[in-house]
Amino acid sequence: MARRTVYVVDDEEPVRRALKMMLSVSGYAVTTFDSGASLLKVAEALEPGAVLLDIRMPDMDGIEVQGHLVARGIALPIIVMTGHGDLAVASSALRRGAVAFLEKPFAKATLVSALDDAFLKLEEPEAYEGQLAAAAAAVHSLGEEDRGLLASLAAGLSNEEIATDLGVGTAVVEVRRARLFSQLGVDTLNEALRMACSAGLRDFT
Repeated sequence: MARRTVYVVDDEEPVRRALKMMLSVSGYAVTTFDSGASLLKVAEALEPGAVLLDIRMPDMDGIEVQGHLVARGIALPIIVMTGHGDLAVASSALRRGAVAFLEKPFAKATLVSALDDAFLKLEEPEAYEGQLAAAAAAVHSLGEEDRGLLASLAAGLSNEEIATDLGVGTAVVEVRRARLFSQLGVDTLNEALRMACSAGLRDFT
């Protein structure tokens, strides 16, 4: 069986080197790019694979790169890499079709899990769409308060900011957040945001 291919796009050479080593040891074929422009130059000629795309890059950021790929009909599943505090940007990428986001630094297991979803989208699109439909149904089954909390989280608001908006204590928000995650059957904010985007929760920026 041919090795799955991952395209790593990051302007920092140490990051590219570390990710290539991590992924190669895990059995992936890895090609690295030092900018979005360098990826886009050869995008049409690339064999099917997943794109691990950094958001914060000079000249052309990850969201712009994603937009160019989508506009050109290049159906490579995208996982975006973000820094701390970039949740609003990550949500934007998810709404535009990214499979997942990874907040740096991330564990190998988290990366491999995201890649599993990316390759499910690539290799079994019907199964992937079924997964999204189930996620959307779970979100739509939530009460109004929980949907509002999910939208606030997807907008990149912290627990403290949400508490201020609602006029409640941070501890209350933490309890509601834990309840929300339990209802959705998820453990991470990444999973919760993917479900929000699947459900079309667009009342955030």
